[in-house]
Amino acid sequence: MTEQARVLILGAGPAGLSLAIGLAEAGVNSVLLDDNAKAGGQIFRTAPGGGSIPDYPEKDPRGGDLRAALAGLSDRIDYRPRHQVVAAHRGRRIWALDDGAGKVTDFKADCLAVASGAMEVPVPVPGWTLPGVYMLGGMQNLIKSAGMVPEGRVVVGGAGPLLLLLAAQLVRLGVDVAAVVDAAGMPSVAQTMGLIRQPGLLAKGVGFELTLRRRGVPIHRNSAIARIDGGDRPESVAIVKLDSQWRPIHGSEKQVAADMVGMSFGLRANVEITTLLGCAHRDEPDLGGLVPQRTAEMETTEENVFAIGDGGGIGGVEVALAEGAVAALAVARRLGVENLGSLVRKAEDAKRVLAADRPFHDALARWSGIRAGILSLMGDDTVVCRCEDVTAAEIREALGEGLTHPAPLKMRTRAGMGLCQGRVCGTTVRAMIAAHLGVTVDQVPAPSVRVPLRPVPASAFSDLPISDEG
Repeated sequence: MTEQARVLILGAGPAGLSLAIGLAEAGVNSVLLDDNAKAGGQIFRTAPGGGSIPDYPEKDPRGGDLRAALAGLSDRIDYRPRHQVVAAHRGRRIWALDDGAGKVTDFKADCLAVASGAMEVPVPVPGWTLPGVYMLGGMQNLIKSAGMVPEGRVVVGGAGPLLLLLAAQLVRLGVDVAAVVDAAGMPSVAQTMGLIRQPGLLAKGVGFELTLRRRGVPIHRNSAIARIDGGDRPESVAIVKLDSQWRPIHGSEKQVAADMVGMSFGLRANVEITTLLGCAHRDEPDLGGLVPQRTAEMETTEENVFAIGDGGGIGGVEVALAEGAVAALAVARRLGVENLGSLVRKAEDAKRVLAADRPFHDALARWSGIRAGILSLMGDDTVVCRCEDVTAAEIREALGEGLTHPAPLKMRTRAGMGLCQGRVCGTTVRAMIAAHLGVTVDQVPAPSVRVPLRPVPASAFSDLPISDEG
């Protein structure tokens, strides 16, 4: 079955909701697909029933406001939860799996907006595959959506704003946070001057640290979790000091008891869909790495394909909401909408938000962005690709054989061939190639993306039209 959409929006997080609501208020219909049961994305995530645990800290009321606006504009916004994008094709063509019906629908859009969000950046260390070791965002998701609060001694480590945020939320929920291990040190004067451009966000970060200090939580700066020890689950972690390039300093190791561990090193844009659509990308370290090239109106290099929110470059909720408003005006103009007054005003306000926000995120990236030396934490037997159980030694051996392009390296080692298609190991493998060649990561080709993006039963494709277009 093929459906034609005037505007198709992929993702009902802050960016996608901002775009859909803005268009609807201007009289433009859209189809809004999201793989979650409830709209809101990661930042506004709720339990499947619509609520969250009563004492969850840092609840943002804007999530409820956006969901209420979405419900009130149901005549203009065709919102479809539990729809996973499994393929994307040039010409603004999307295949999406309806989890309820178990069928894939072929969508063709006049204008397509990709609000695909972000993915966490892991750094494999010995023991990171033990049960009880989570990514920071995954741990937060369990709290928000299922009310599952960690028990026992919890150590969280990595870098980026989510680290202190989650740690502060955990202690407010009564969790015994045994240590916070932050690879970044205190920001420099220059970085502080950039961070202070957004005093509200800076104040939040200071508030998280004060919460931890008041509760007596040890904060280890310029440090990393080098190893997670235990049998069937974590028992302790080894913490090491780092130099300026985040290489471990010999002889600095200390042990901290832990029953559960959370760790990740920031976020990167999810560019699977924009890659399949044929959009050009570039490496932007300040925006989380590989991002689609965009105009000031959020249009990619593919005509009438827009990328907004963290899927266009890591910027956070304020940027996502603003980019949705900017794209709404651009899409409406592309469709020939005449009454643009409210959209113009919202887009102008949004562009001021974006201009004010960029220095803050530039400084944030320079302060806590991942550095190449952190790869030194991997031992030869450390598993890099969890899907295919590929170790660092196997990847290093292949690199030594001259397989320094992601494609032949994947064929030789199978790293990235599992169910996640390299979503977890891809950044590490690319960084290992760069380190081996002595170049920066942006000089290494990005890994390929294949369809289907998620495992799909063959029967789900039975209703697709037969076409020579593929």
